[in-house]
Amino acid sequence: MSARTLFSWTVAVAELTALGAGVLAGSVLGAGWIALCIAAAIVVRTTMTGGLDWRFHPSALDDFPTILRSTAGATLLVAVVPLLVHGSADPFGYVDDAVLTGAVLLVLATTGRFAAYATVRRQRRHRCGLARALVIGTGRTGRRIGDALTTDPTGGVELVGFVDDEFDEAPSVVPIGSLADLPDLIVRERIDVIVVAYWRGSCAAAVDPMRLLHGQRCEVYVLPRFHELHDRAGDSEIVADLPLDRLRRPAFRRLSWRVKRALDILLASVGLVLVAPVLGIVALAVRLESGPGVIFRQERIGLRGRPFTLYKFRSLTPVGDEGEVRWNIDQDARLRPVGKFIRTSALDELPQLVNILRGDMSLVGPRPERPHFVEEFSRTVPGYPHRHRMPVGLTGLAVVRGLHGDTSIPDRAHYDNLYAESWSLWLDVKIVLRTAGQVLGKMRTRSRSGRPGPPS
Repeated sequence: MSARTLFSWTVAVAELTALGAGVLAGSVLGAGWIALCIAAAIVVRTTMTGGLDWRFHPSALDDFPTILRSTAGATLLVAVVPLLVHGSADPFGYVDDAVLTGAVLLVLATTGRFAAYATVRRQRRHRCGLARALVIGTGRTGRRIGDALTTDPTGGVELVGFVDDEFDEAPSVVPIGSLADLPDLIVRERIDVIVVAYWRGSCAAAVDPMRLLHGQRCEVYVLPRFHELHDRAGDSEIVADLPLDRLRRPAFRRLSWRVKRALDILLASVGLVLVAPVLGIVALAVRLESGPGVIFRQERIGLRGRPFTLYKFRSLTPVGDEGEVRWNIDQDARLRPVGKFIRTSALDELPQLVNILRGDMSLVGPRPERPHFVEEFSRTVPGYPHRHRMPVGLTGLAVVRGLHGDTSIPDRAHYDNLYAESWSLWLDVKIVLRTAGQVLGKMRTRSRSGRPGPPS
């Protein structure tokens, strides 16, 4: 069992046991079972969000404000639910039971967290459940962090070694590899934790190797610049009197990632039903203008560089395989009125709802590109290959920033990587709403002017 798994199970078992006792105690005190179970579930969901993440120095006192907020919400629920279900002439009739139940949940949840962390520290002192760690940087700061991790057993770390691109001629620490070796070292040495201190190379040189860790299940902590002025908050921890910020967990390791896929399936299914008449009308118009072959199929590159077949309504009159590796077809002589309209209004993209259902794409993500251009841009555009960390999408952050059609590829790659590193469900919602607004705005402009809007 890995160090992170052992840590998570220890905390979960202790807290669930304590809250189970809280539910039983609360029921004896007179609160309703339904309200109690819901309240306990709120406490578990809130306090375990982040509470199950591996930490150097877990502290129940650090977690107490979160536990207090969650039990306060649970207390309110215990008071309100019976009132809504049973009704009462006295709206304050359930307050006493609710406050008492909330106090019990607070005490037991906090006790469970104290017990869990005490168990973790005991395990670590007996060299059980230690995380295998790498420190990036062999300079003075890196050695300082490495010494602290080695000398304090309750920090829960077994230091495997250091990584750096350069080191002194008579070094006190010899790196076990360079930054370019980092992805291989993670796998070979079974690394659980990476601490990024100051190293001798440039910051830019470390970006690509760090992005390659996207698929690895390891925690990454970074020593921030101007750390002397750092205000500890959130996922920050103190090691060797230095603040270390935990980088956000990769999207695929979060529950919301599974929600994203579920929403893709739901919204694509509903979308296909709602736009079925539009699909029929567009298909008929394309058939009348361009002849057979209403659906255009083309190989594109998706998540982790995997090829897939993308579907679109055909906007060009077919002539062999011309245009397959052309970058921009907006001035192509084969682009006739129906083709121009469906490209301007983005109606030609609607068949990609099928790609979303199949799992080739998502509603939101980097736009998929053809293999020829992926190969070319991967050689010439910094960061371009890393955009494939996320599923490609019908729309994306680069699209709503106006980066579509014949626009800057480096800028697109920048926004695609920014999306990958800052992804959240709410970001997807914002992108969908902005995309809808832009499409409606283009169609309004076109209807008023009688001229096609900008290419999509």
